[in-house]
Amino acid sequence: MPMIDKKLLAPLFLLIISTQSFAQSFYAQGSDLLMGVGAKNIATAGAKSANTNDVYAMFYNPAGLAEIHSGEFVISTQADAQLGLVNFIGLAYSFALESLDLKMTMALTFMPRLYIESSGAYHEDDFESIFLRYTLPGLSPNFDGEINSKTDDYRFGMAITPLHSPTWSLGISVGYVNCATTFAGVALEDPSNFTYMSTVATATAFGLGAKYYLNEDVTFGLNLRNIDSKLTVKVHTTDDNGESHETYDVNFPYDFSAGVSWQYNQSVNLAADYQQVFGTYGNYNLDFKLLRFGTSINHNTLDYHLGLIVPIVIGSDNIEDIKIPPAMPTLGLGWHNNIVDLSLAFYIHPIMTLNLGRPSPSLDLSLSYEF
Repeated sequence: MPMIDKKLLAPLFLLIISTQSFAQSFYAQGSDLLMGVGAKNIATAGAKSANTNDVYAMFYNPAGLAEIHSGEFVISTQADAQLGLVNFIGLAYSFALESLDLKMTMALTFMPRLYIESSGAYHEDDFESIFLRYTLPGLSPNFDGEINSKTDDYRFGMAITPLHSPTWSLGISVGYVNCATTFAGVALEDPSNFTYMSTVATATAFGLGAKYYLNEDVTFGLNLRNIDSKLTVKVHTTDDNGESHETYDVNFPYDFSAGVSWQYNQSVNLAADYQQVFGTYGNYNLDFKLLRFGTSINHNTLDYHLGLIVPIVIGSDNIEDIKIPPAMPTLGLGWHNNIVDLSLAFYIHPIMTLNLGRPSPSLDLSLSYEF
């Protein structure tokens, strides 16, 4: 296939933008948008640091992998997804190390961390501009153009726990993060200078988790993600000044969670998490604090889930706080037998709600299979 001359791209994109600039569009999905992964986990508001016990532990606390009985396969999707059908897929296998009196579990997972499509003109105080500057450091606060971005996470993890009478479990995860982003448009301060930017960024992200089983009913969990992780960013820019290349590193903020799970009786489980995201990302110092509360009620083969996410702080010292709702409820329903679990979660998508200015309902579906 013949290559298209880059000199022809500018007038083509300018024509596209000029015909679409009157109509803004914005869509975002992925695990980094406060809700997490897995339908029954989302339905309990992501209060899973102490309560996770399946392949989704790779996201919430890798120590929870130790509670997988043998093997497990999981897959999830967002029913109204526009940018990708699968939002989590994973496989795990557990085996005994008799000589060490340990049980070990290993897992491999894939998850989209953040997918974004945006077009139109946005200004510094618009929510979309604020959000995109959090996620795409270096973006002009005032721009008119099209953005396409995909960040994927491929992760390996393992966990250990005593083989007999376990009172603790420890887990680690190593993730390869890959981000590809394009921007075609202009900064509103210089609308005559059409710019095409192509960005590729990669990182290795580490996580540590631990669980302590106080007794048969009460479990505590700790999880720390993005340990000493840097995103290596390579940017290729074409504009009226010619072509340029830039390479730089971006720190990942730390993501810490601590939680407790209480098996109130045979049918009811209660869980609570405190989560804090802190540190630098690009030029931004982030400070996110949230409380997560969840409950699951089991009745024979049916599970009923309820949750509540309570943001304490969502902010940065560089740009104004994102004004999100004071609380976000979640709910869900599941069916299971000895080997299969089917779950769904209903929630209000926080990012799309802010974009649309009204509640944006969403539905996640997940399937797990034990073997």
